[in-house]
Amino acid sequence: MSLTNRVCIFFLTALGVILAVYSLVFYSITSQHIHSRFDDELSSVLKSLVAAAEVEETEVKWQPLEHSIDFGVHNEFGAVHWVVIGDDGVIVERSRAIDQEFVSRVEGLAAFTSIPLGPDVETGLAAETTVSDGWVMMSRQVAAPRPVRLLRELDEFDQLKVVVGRPTAPRDAILFRLMLLVTLLPLLAWSIAALMGQWVVRKALRPVAAMAEQAQAISGADFDSRLTNTNSHDELAELATAFNRLLGRQQEAFNQQRRFAGEAAHELRTPLTVLLGQIDVTLRRPRSDSEYQTTLSMLRNKTQSLQEIVESLLFLARSDRDSSSPALRCFELLPWLESQQSTWPLEERGSDFQMEISLPEGASVRATPALLARVIDNLVGNAVKYSEPGSPIVVRAFQENDETFIQVEDSGTGISEEDVSKLFDPFFRSDLARRRGIAGTGLGLAIASRIATTLGGTLVCESKLGSGSCFTLRLPAAHTLPTEVSSALSK
Repeated sequence: MSLTNRVCIFFLTALGVILAVYSLVFYSITSQHIHSRFDDELSSVLKSLVAAAEVEETEVKWQPLEHSIDFGVHNEFGAVHWVVIGDDGVIVERSRAIDQEFVSRVEGLAAFTSIPLGPDVETGLAAETTVSDGWVMMSRQVAAPRPVRLLRELDEFDQLKVVVGRPTAPRDAILFRLMLLVTLLPLLAWSIAALMGQWVVRKALRPVAAMAEQAQAISGADFDSRLTNTNSHDELAELATAFNRLLGRQQEAFNQQRRFAGEAAHELRTPLTVLLGQIDVTLRRPRSDSEYQTTLSMLRNKTQSLQEIVESLLFLARSDRDSSSPALRCFELLPWLESQQSTWPLEERGSDFQMEISLPEGASVRATPALLARVIDNLVGNAVKYSEPGSPIVVRAFQENDETFIQVEDSGTGISEEDVSKLFDPFFRSDLARRRGIAGTGLGLAIASRIATTLGGTLVCESKLGSGSCFTLRLPAAHTLPTEVSSALSK
């Protein structure tokens, strides 16, 4: 089912439920009002007729000549018919243009029995309501408290019974029209809403369908295509912008991966070509043991170089999700730096190294010693390669704002401003380094930056061409440990 149909079905269902509840409530309230008005008019006529009777101690008088009885109740419900029945079921008076069916129903009523009332009651029994065969009839009995049957006048009675009635056909017709109204109008409104709603939803979701078609047309290797942005400044425009940004990031990652693969192939091809060339040269003629020894040593060095390149590529190719977090531990930094100094090329540039340590007593970091050593050794090695003998190489360590800083600064050739931003990209080497013929693969700083991120820190470079470079490793500082505890952990 399409998104357009799902949205339409949801809102049409909700609208249908709302209209059905509204119609049911409206019909219930209105029909109750109609029934109440219908019955109130009958009751009002009945009360007026009962009030016209004069109740005395021994008789009830009905004197129509002294009363002007004309209720004028003739509206959409029809006329109200009434009769006044005296003793022995004799009809004393009736309404004008009375319905013969009503008369026949009244004549069929059983004779009522006189019920004496207390002296404090002027009218007799409460009204009785009868609903049958399309008529609603109300009746009420009026009797004298102490009737004495003597020779009476024509307008004197022991008791009277007042009956009013009205056919229910007009009322039922009104209710039927009301039912049609509350049924057909909501259906008409729902149908109009269905047609217009589907058109509006389709028009609103048309950009989504267009974006889906454009996305399906983009091939797996086509990262230059982008979705058309409607500039509508709504959620769909935000979706198109977010998707285009995703395509841009994918294009950048793809280009970087393609560049990485090409440079990796180039770097691997060089030592392999040397290995194959030396093997071919060695196999051309028999050689002495010393020549074989020299060739094998050279092949071993090239193989080690090739192994380092492969391990570096595997380290860089491993994603952050695939790589397991290293086991970090706290150790004191000053003794570790002093012990690590022995691995630096002191026999070549020993007098050029300067240590500037400004750490509080027991200052520690939380890291992996082996990974931290790989970063520092790489920075020191680069400082040795890219600076002239006799120029100082400064290694600093200090703490600021709960962070530990380790800096390696040289006074070498430096790096141009445009190359600094690319310095930590795999296989990147500056043109100056290539022209000077300095050996390297361009993987060391990329690995060092990756390790710094793994340890929860950062590695940055500040350099100026011709003025040397300063690499700063920033790590979260661990809590300062007692000297004896930190010494035990660093072992």
